[in-house]
Amino acid sequence: MLPETKYKENSYTFEEYLVLEEKAPYKSEFQKGKIVAMSGGTFDHNTIAQNTGTAISNALKKKNKKCRVANSDQKVYIQDYDKAVYPDVSVYCDKPNFYNDRKDVLTNPLLIVEVLSSSTENYDRGKKFTQYRSLPSFKEYVLISQSQAKVETWYKQEENVWRISNAEGLETSIHVYSLDITIPLTDLYYLVDSFNEEEKT
Repeated sequence: MLPETKYKENSYTFEEYLVLEEKAPYKSEFQKGKIVAMSGGTFDHNTIAQNTGTAISNALKKKNKKCRVANSDQKVYIQDYDKAVYPDVSVYCDKPNFYNDRKDVLTNPLLIVEVLSSSTENYDRGKKFTQYRSLPSFKEYVLISQSQAKVETWYKQEENVWRISNAEGLETSIHVYSLDITIPLTDLYYLVDSFNEEEKT
């Protein structure tokens, strides 16, 4: 997910990128004509992302909410920035909107989750969050640390007004406002060992 890692110097249209991406041996983002190779996530990163998607899906099922949860294989196209990305987790509660009827490219996520790492944290918090906010459907952004039990949630209160909620420590929970569900941090960090000793006790 490193924005500075270039796939090629050539400039492509988004449609050309989609054709190349179908045949590529690894995933790449699209950024205004540039194809940017994604770095692979760590074992802890992938475990947290998988745990999060599962926890959200289970909580939605208990409340009988008809929302779909997608993993990091799902492309999201941000039209205002001519950009395609692969969020760690994305949730869709309304009818899915597909780019040009392509089932592999969605444009209307309600909720997006990113698992932070030292190499992508500034990008995820800054430029990427700004770009996600251009999506009319986007209402909540969940940022999960993989080095400590800490989750930061940004949720849209009204147009151009976002509020922040924090949870820290394995004994706490996060409330996902856009879905009205609550998830313990122990579910997000299940089987993840890379915490400080004081957080494990």
